[in-house]
Amino acid sequence: MVGRFRRLRRALFASLALIGLAGLALSYVPEFWLPRRIETPRETILYYFAQNLGAPILCEKISWAAYRTHSLLFAGGGASFWRSECYEQVAEIRHDASICWRVRPLVDLDPLSAGYSAISCRRRTLAGFRSAIGLPAEVLVRTFQEMGYDIDQMGRMPGTPRAIRWQDVYRRLERDPEALARAARLLTQPSPALGPQDLSYLAHLAAIGAGDPKWCAYVPATQTIGQIVQPFRDWCYFSVAFNLNDTRICERMTPPSGESKVQAAITQGVRPEIAEQLGLHSECARSDKHVGPRLHYGPELPDDEPHAQRLLDALGIAMPSAHDWPVADAANFYQSFVFSLWPTKASDPVRDAARATLVARLVALPTEP
Repeated sequence: MVGRFRRLRRALFASLALIGLAGLALSYVPEFWLPRRIETPRETILYYFAQNLGAPILCEKISWAAYRTHSLLFAGGGASFWRSECYEQVAEIRHDASICWRVRPLVDLDPLSAGYSAISCRRRTLAGFRSAIGLPAEVLVRTFQEMGYDIDQMGRMPGTPRAIRWQDVYRRLERDPEALARAARLLTQPSPALGPQDLSYLAHLAAIGAGDPKWCAYVPATQTIGQIVQPFRDWCYFSVAFNLNDTRICERMTPPSGESKVQAAITQGVRPEIAEQLGLHSECARSDKHVGPRLHYGPELPDDEPHAQRLLDALGIAMPSAHDWPVADAANFYQSFVFSLWPTKASDPVRDAARATLVARLVALPTEP
């Protein structure tokens, strides 16, 4: 009887030991000997970028010592490791539950916890759960500066946007009285530094900005520019007439019978009276019958940035700098850039390279600012 009791006791102790070992294994956290502390500002930054870029390598730079408890009222109670939460956010944005196995503990043995563990991470990821944190504007801007990003030069880096686009700067000139006055002066007193196309762009800018078709006459009658198929002078008259809703201006255009598009249609066998309705002159003449919201034609854009810069220089216009933006505007720009790199977007070599560059620069940041 005594021997049987001893065997039962040994079996009980062995079972308890196995249960204990299993509990330790399931609740084990690397570097468990480290004193618990709140996450550092740098660890919060890494968490923010990891959750948006889907980059678990950023979570690896967060210490297992970073630990926080959660309010029973607002977060369901319990506690979590900041690194584990980081892995869960990466798993959720990538829709990849396999990343959850990096979360520790594997099972949360705390009966009061809402379940911050690998198992709960897997459950929430498969259910499509998603949460996120943000960064203060000044922190986000400072972090990009630390990584060596220049907001004015980002558009020259593959996969990064332009903070200030030359196209927007040029389009705004139609509302700049000084720029319009300089354009008019250059048309009446041409500079040797400007060629025929340059002057035609300035003529269209002056005509659109002043709402005066007289400037269109400075465009050579047969000159074509950029994507405009028709002679650019006709396009100038058409766009001004449309903006002003004044079809009388259309009479200054090439007559329908003289338009190349009309002549080509007649050659193809289209009756002249029908072919003439296909031309820009006829479209201009019936523009006052336009139905729906009325469009506004802006100044025709130069064909590329160097060309635009030459015209801006001639007009005495300096490209603005995003370094002059308020912090909030700069932060919005950087945040939009980060969001554009979400891993859930379709794979694109340029965007993937931009994401890899950003992750590499984050990894290279010192532990703390």
